[in-house]
Amino acid sequence: MRHPKCSDALLWRSIPEGADIVRAFFSEDRERRILVYRRKDGTYSYTDQALTFDEYEQEYWWWGTDNELSFYESEQSVLSDIAPLLDGMTEYR
Repeated sequence: MRHPKCSDALLWRSIPEGADIVRAFFSEDRERRILVYRRKDGTYSYTDQALTFDEYEQEYWWWGTDNELSFYESEQSVLSDIAPLLDGMTEYR
C-alpha cells in the first residue's frame, strides 16, 4: 500500500535551526530520506529518516537519526561517509 506524501514543510523541521539543506535524497517510494545540511557555523551533518504513521495522532511523521552531534568539515566528507546509505536513493534538487 502506498502512503500519501508528507508536506515539504516538514523538511525544515528535520534540521537544526538556521541550517540549510544542501542535498536531499529520497527512496523511490519517497518513504525514506537522507538530508545533508550545513549549520550556521559552516559544519555539515545529515539526517536519515523514514516516513511512519502515528496511530494516535493519525498523521504521518518523519522519524529517524538526526546526527546533530556529528560534525563534518565539508559536504564531500559527509557524502563519502554515508555513501552506503545512499544506495538506491535519488537526489532531488
